[in-house]
Amino acid sequence: RGALEKPWIFQEFNDGATWTPDIQTRVEVYRTLAVYMKEHFGDDDMGRKKSWTFLPWHFDFLSRYVPYPESEYGARSIERPLLQSRFGESTDGMTPLEILMANRCSDAHDIVASILWESDSNMDAVHKLTAFAESHDFNEIVNNGSAGSSDEDEELTNLKAKGVPGIRGKRRGRKPGPKRSDE
Repeated sequence: RGALEKPWIFQEFNDGATWTPDIQTRVEVYRTLAVYMKEHFGDDDMGRKKSWTFLPWHFDFLSRYVPYPESEYGARSIERPLLQSRFGESTDGMTPLEILMANRCSDAHDIVASILWESDSNMDAVHKLTAFAESHDFNEIVNNGSAGSSDEDEELTNLKAKGVPGIRGKRRGRKPGPKRSDE
């Protein structure tokens, strides 16, 4: 789970040290993911369609990354894992690019994925993302949310309520055995 928010966590384990990348370095890591998907699935329409199953979805998790300096959060992390903690999210002191990358809106994730996919270099991606973060379009997304936005808990839950038919209109469970006769 930690790698969904912080893909460099394995490097931290190998190095035995915490790495707190700045926003530009994080964009480089995210662009690397987009480049790998482009190489694997292809740079055509079909490759993009296949990648779009995963790339914007990843930003639902990547947008949750918050650096927790050990000096401030070390004691709390022993009591309870920080990954499971929710602290008040404030955008005070954040740059427009940081606000964009922390945004939980799926419309913003689609646009971020598209910009990363189409960028020619890491710096090009940073410039395009910064321009989008400062644009009126992003402000509209921030103010109005996604077109199909839903509560986070509903979005992440794929289980049906008990007794509710599944995809095929039938309840899941064991197949009943043979019926017994009256004898």
